[in-house]
Amino acid sequence: MITLFCARRALVCAAMSATALLLGACNTPYRPPLFVEPDPVFPGLIDLAARADGKGADVLLVHGMCTHDAKWAPKAVAQMTQALTAATTSPEAGPAAGAAGEVPRVQIVPSTVRTPAGTLRFAAMIWSPLTVPLKRQLCYDQTNKLAICAGEPPYPFTRARLNARLKDVLVDDCLADAVVYQGVSRDAIQRRMREAILQVLTASDGPSDQPLMVVSSSLGSKILFDTLLRMTEEEPGARASRLALRAVERLRFLVMAGNQIPLLSLADQQIGDADTARRLVPSPPDSLQLLLQKRSAGKRLPVAGPGLTLVAFTDPNDLLSYTLPAERYAGDDVAVYNIMVSNAPTWLGLLARPDQAHLDYLDNPDVGRLIACGRPASAHCKRE
Repeated sequence: MITLFCARRALVCAAMSATALLLGACNTPYRPPLFVEPDPVFPGLIDLAARADGKGADVLLVHGMCTHDAKWAPKAVAQMTQALTAATTSPEAGPAAGAAGEVPRVQIVPSTVRTPAGTLRFAAMIWSPLTVPLKRQLCYDQTNKLAICAGEPPYPFTRARLNARLKDVLVDDCLADAVVYQGVSRDAIQRRMREAILQVLTASDGPSDQPLMVVSSSLGSKILFDTLLRMTEEEPGARASRLALRAVERLRFLVMAGNQIPLLSLADQQIGDADTARRLVPSPPDSLQLLLQKRSAGKRLPVAGPGLTLVAFTDPNDLLSYTLPAERYAGDDVAVYNIMVSNAPTWLGLLARPDQAHLDYLDNPDVGRLIACGRPASAHCKRE
């Protein structure tokens, strides 16, 4: 009996020690977030709304890679506004435009959040329906079928659980979006995104001092910037060109999560000759840089301070994300801040789930609070 008791006690102690070890080995190194550039100061959505002299502020949301539907929009808005004071009303979602029809279109989901400080008018652009028909060709490969693959025959082979999750989601559903956009469908995607942008900008077209904010993720950032740049290069004075240039001029706060532009821009470049193979080839301006150059060129008077704040959120464990080289985008009227965050825990210093690291930026309360409240935190936000 004594021997059995001691054995059980040893087993319990060993289990407790192992649990303590695992808990100690699990950490989120960037909670709270790390600010790469020193002394960051930038407004949040609520501050820009408060400064709009009662006109309200417009916020354009663009999701990233992976399948999304209209349900994503109210969830994203709620996550970004939950840090605001309790007087903030719930989002008032309008109908999703562009959901019907035989040809897939970009859906537009509007909503309004009213606060004592000002009104935020959101327009979420759901471009995912454009790529779903092609991605269904990969359904046969998914171990655990996603919603777009419901009813497909089961995958007959054995995969490790984590490998199955990463193959199903990160590759077959998410990375597939980037492959589609970088191929022959890019022009069609941009044309349909153009239709949606025109609809949103026509409804929200305001004077240059009425603030516009953009919150975009991963591939969605590139699709948006590529399309806006293409619109600005249409015939001068044309409706699309005028509205796109006005939007770039109105832009005050640009948030990018899970930024992929450094990687995706490689597809826009030639491999070069033998001489370039022996040296570091400087990257040409990407679509965001060119838009910022147009914005700067359109300024009629010198500005006293940064007119646009660009904030990029990056989880270093996000295999598909890159920081923004500040020197490529900063200017007299553009301030750039990189913020390192932890979307998923790191285990034993060896692994953080790549799918959670890439997909969960807006689920991260640190990210939502910084977007809504800025730094230092607005007085219109709840205390932490």
